Amino acid sequence: MIEFDDQNNDILKGYSMLLSFSGSFILNQPQQICINDLAGSNIFRNLPVKSDNPSFILASSFLNNINSDKRVDYTQIQKDHLDLFGGSGESKAPPYESVYRSAEHLLYQEQTLQVRHIYETYGWKSTYNGTVPDDHIGIELQFLILLLDKLHKLDDSICRVELTKDLRKFISDHLIKWVPQWNRDLQKNATSNLYKGIGYLVVGSIEDLLTIT
Repeated sequence: MIEFDDQNNDILKGYSMLLSFSGSFILNQPQQICINDLAGSNIFRNLPVKSDNPSFILASSFLNNINSDKRVDYTQIQKDHLDLFGGSGESKAPPYESVYRSAEHLLYQEQTLQVRHIYETYGWKSTYNGTVPDDHIGIELQFLILLLDKLHKLDDSICRVELTKDLRKFISDHLIKWVPQWNRDLQKNATSNLYKGIGYLVVGSIEDLLTIT
């Protein structure tokens, strides 16, 4: 459980960093120079958040393999992005809430409108507005980061309680309803340590954030 107070305020910044990294590499195919820089920096050996969540531990075990001591197969990473997220025909892990919740009869348009309405209550539009559907995991993570950033800056305890409720509600009503299944598809089809790690990192992060009090 994450007991939020002034002493662990920076933990929210840590989760924001991890979710921003994850969302951007799902929305956009990473460039080879970026992957080389990540490996050379050994950044994954010292993640900004420590967690005993099993998904988080698995994420770390995969991402730790991207370091200066090992050759990173960029072609494998590139192929994963295309195969998993739809750049090369049928997606093996489509990054859309509406796909995974279609059994609940939530059609694409309905699902997109649901999350868009939540975004609009905060006066927010994604940086991909009009080009990427609002129920894309990268967009939902952008909104979650917005809530984390607002929570990080709040001093008023009453407002903090209400915003924490909104954050948990968005995760429980949306992300947690489909992201674990998306990750199972990703783990089944991904071949690179990067994307296997990202899948578990997203699941572990939203599970942890759901416990904020």
